[in-house]
Amino acid sequence: MKALIVSSGDIRNSNIIKTLCKDVDLIACADGGANLVIKADCIPDIVIGDLDSIEKDTLNKLKKSEVKFIKFPTKKDKTDTELAIEYIIERGFNEIVLVGVTGTRLDHTLANIFLLYSLLQKGVKATIIDDHNEIFITKDELVVYKDDKKYVSIIPFNGDLLGVTLKGFEYELKDRNIKFSSTLGISNTLVSDAGIIKVEDGVCLVIKSID
Repeated sequence: MKALIVSSGDIRNSNIIKTLCKDVDLIACADGGANLVIKADCIPDIVIGDLDSIEKDTLNKLKKSEVKFIKFPTKKDKTDTELAIEYIIERGFNEIVLVGVTGTRLDHTLANIFLLYSLLQKGVKATIIDDHNEIFITKDELVVYKDDKKYVSIIPFNGDLLGVTLKGFEYELKDRNIKFSSTLGISNTLVSDAGIIKVEDGVCLVIKSID
């Protein structure tokens, strides 16, 4: 099963949310993410968090639609996004798309990218999507497809990458090691309709970017 989590970060193109809402089994909002979902003319299944960032008009529409709310204290040990993820995992979902989890708050952006690692460890497929990027994480093999996001970057996540093989890219690799903090994998491009990324050992962050 596939779920969409929308948080209150930056995303200007409402069509991204609208399209994703049609392709999931459950829509969850982390607090102010509800504003973005309503703006996209969609209705979430549940809103989770301290509910301190929801606009009045949004709240009225949610209540009229009988959307479920799970409220947490403002002072808590986890972000609203992490709480939403936990709710989704507890219900057996094996794929999550996260939107509105990047933006000007670099601390939140980094924390949310690190949540991809937590999901990877739990065997949950997860992707972060914003106006300019798609972010994935893998420890074995990932296939990425050519679209409007021209650049594909391969970044060691928490240590060296061993035995990296890239096929279908302008700059291909075969059984290459990439050291942690190296920029070797930045700004590659696809020359085939699909590119294959294989990692023998290590955790790899993959970012597709428009610009």
